[in-house]
Amino acid sequence: MADFFRLYRRKGFGETLEILNDFKKKEAKQSLFFIALKKNKSYLNSFFRVKDDLLKSGLIAYKLDEENDKVIYLTEKGKELFKKVNEIEEMFLMSYKKSQND
Repeated sequence: MADFFRLYRRKGFGETLEILNDFKKKEAKQSLFFIALKKNKSYLNSFFRVKDDLLKSGLIAYKLDEENDKVIYLTEKGKELFKKVNEIEEMFLMSYKKSQND
């Protein structure tokens, strides 16, 4: 579990999963992904700091499309993790709101 939290706390982790999740099919040409990072006010370096760990852990992967462009995508494992992290955040938000009302 320590490996997950080490990766989760690193800048670029959440942004990468969130941006890929926002794309149709949860994938994008690498160049479009970089544009989306910039639009999100994230730095490319943030992605590059976590890229290897995300690849090694199987949360993201690369493939080539029909035009031989590099495509980055969220794996099934990455989709599931993104969903669970959002569920946990929602639980915390609900309990926080409840405690504010008490």
